Amino acid sequence: MATIKLTSSLIAAVTFALAQSAGAVGLANVPNTHTGKQLKEINNFNKALKGGTPDLVLRLRYENVSDDIPASSPLANADKANLLSLRTVLGYSTARYKGFYGRIEFEATSHVGDTNALTVGDDLTFPPGPAGSRVAAGHAVIPDSAQEGFNEAYIAWRSASSGCSNAPGGCNGSTTIKVGRQQIIYDNHRWIGNIVWRQNFQSYDAVRIDNTSINNLSLSYAFLNRVNRTFGEDSAFNVFDMDDSHFINIAYKTPVGKLIGYGYLLDFKDNKRTPFPEGVGVGPGIVNFDSNTFGLRFVGKHKAGDALSVLYDFEWANQNPVHDAGPTLSDNNYYNVELGGAFKVGGKPVVVKVGREVLEGNGVNALQTPLATIHAFNGWADKFVGAPGGTSTPVGGLEDTSVTLVVKGLIGKSKLVFQYHDYQANKTVGGVKDYGNEFGLLLAKPFTKEWFGLVKYANFSDGGDGFSVDTEKYWVMAQYKFK
Repeated sequence: MATIKLTSSLIAAVTFALAQSAGAVGLANVPNTHTGKQLKEINNFNKALKGGTPDLVLRLRYENVSDDIPASSPLANADKANLLSLRTVLGYSTARYKGFYGRIEFEATSHVGDTNALTVGDDLTFPPGPAGSRVAAGHAVIPDSAQEGFNEAYIAWRSASSGCSNAPGGCNGSTTIKVGRQQIIYDNHRWIGNIVWRQNFQSYDAVRIDNTSINNLSLSYAFLNRVNRTFGEDSAFNVFDMDDSHFINIAYKTPVGKLIGYGYLLDFKDNKRTPFPEGVGVGPGIVNFDSNTFGLRFVGKHKAGDALSVLYDFEWANQNPVHDAGPTLSDNNYYNVELGGAFKVGGKPVVVKVGREVLEGNGVNALQTPLATIHAFNGWADKFVGAPGGTSTPVGGLEDTSVTLVVKGLIGKSKLVFQYHDYQANKTVGGVKDYGNEFGLLLAKPFTKEWFGLVKYANFSDGGDGFSVDTEKYWVMAQYKFK
């Protein structure tokens, strides 16, 4: 296994220093309803169109991957990858007119210099498929293909509060309806997310309705038509076309935390650009994404004193394969328990968390999360992400025991993160019980309101049972945001 090293490539990339904070550290909970900036109401259609808000995001990232592949493997000469890429986002949100407003967001990913990676764009073809395409490319996978397109394009309506006046913030009622291409995130991205870590975000062609008319209760429903994945139009895995698919999310705030109930009903159409049903890619047991997932989550914190807050997160879900699922597939459960504390050491805010997350597997199929921002879970080395992206829980399931340490303010306004994961199979299959372990380090620092920088490292060690190979990854990123 290669050791940590400051190569000339890294030194050069540091000069571009940058990144996007939320998706880099582990994702914070988002409001279940009325996501997005509150827009002012203007009682003139033309002025509402012209009086909106533009935004610009530039994110430059250098990524390096090194897999310790045995010399006897066909992939031995495709064990490394590096890529410098730029994400450019131009967006515009109108003001509201009689409650109506719109948004359009253009997104482009560009490669800077040579492309030394299998980017899962037009370089992944059938034949030869993921493994053969990687051999042909001569590089490991970094799934940030060069592309451009519209990430958001929707029309929405927000109800007005009583006594609404034509003034900013004066018309924010309890109901929102969005129709069109949009980003959808529920809770901590575990089931539904926008894959914020990759250079091209995931978005949804959907109708979404949110309501908060009852105090402390939020209701959200979405009817899903298509998932626009991260790989672009030239990729065989560019979209998930959906049939009868629905998101339901209900949250209630209590004095000690938020109780969330959800149902995610997914029916994927076959992806005819690949030989795999529903475009699920390769991987034993990953034969079907059609599923009904119902779950409960309780998350919150309790102030135990002037110097300590106790953090807690409990979740259970059941996923049942449906529709195209064969008779050999059965349901699996999801469990997550995370406990921690927030306190200060030497005047610096510190958070320590210990967690155990279980994605059950029965030896035939396992619980999958095809629409999640998976990079934020189960380690930054992405060992539980499939070659064509998306979920890849082994048929034996996954038990992930983790420890996370966050320290703020070590270098001015900054965040240092250390995480450790121990990965075990939920059910031993083919002698594979110990998947391995991983540690990660991250330092993130905002320099101004617009500029943000980040360096990040992940080191995965295989457990020796034949699950994977040792892998190192590091990133240097810099981001400019104007909003």
